[in-house]
Amino acid sequence: DVARQTECFFLQKRLQLSVQKPEQVIKEDVSELRNELQRKEALIQKHLGKLRHWQQVLEDISVQHKKPAEMPQGPLAYLEQASANIPAPMKQT
Repeated sequence: DVARQTECFFLQKRLQLSVQKPEQVIKEDVSELRNELQRKEALIQKHLGKLRHWQQVLEDISVQHKKPAEMPQGPLAYLEQASANIPAPMKQT
């Protein structure tokens, strides 16, 4: 109950302030929006840094595992290469 009364008191004071000095409320709102933009910009920069890092890691991995062009790639590459050397069965007539 006391918390509700305290909140009501501050809301009334805020209402009085907004009537007496509306520019103060606008300044507070602008300040809050600027802080939020700065926080979000920092978060975006953090994510961009992580993205660049992982792109570099993926690029490094692809360069390390690059094989000659004639070698098939993929999980079944070894089987494809081995089966290519097996002659096709001959048809009986």
